[in-house]
Amino acid sequence: MKRNLRGLLLAGCVLLIAGAAGAGEEKTGHTGTQKFGAPVTVKKAVDIAKLSKDPARFAGRKVRLEGTVKEVCQGRGCWVEVEAGGGSFMARSLDESVLLPKDCKGRKVVVQGVVKALPRSIKEEPKEEGHACPKPEWVVATQGIELR
Repeated sequence: MKRNLRGLLLAGCVLLIAGAAGAGEEKTGHTGTQKFGAPVTVKKAVDIAKLSKDPARFAGRKVRLEGTVKEVCQGRGCWVEVEAGGGSFMARSLDESVLLPKDCKGRKVVVQGVVKALPRSIKEEPKEEGHACPKPEWVVATQGIELR
């Protein structure tokens, strides 16, 4: 009896540790939604074409982008270009806390973040060997992402 109880406790601990290790990324089913970073709570998506034409108008606002992954960072997965409605806009994890799989190009995506002018320090960071991130003037500083 004690042996069975110990086995159950050990199995429970292993499951708890495995669950905590994957806490940053939640996968829901084989073809389901993958979630990265904070939950996406903004309900209405901003028009990407309007955002790309005048990003300063949206400065400091928390926004939701919905579209298709046009490009994704092949270095660390720290940025994604979201395309929809005849426009595209870059979302970037400025602190690299939200990283995406490098093979998500073409998938549907929802991004939540704050519209910001790209900080000068990031614009001037040296290129890594074999990898260079684009440095647009404006980005959505990523907080959370859902891949579908």
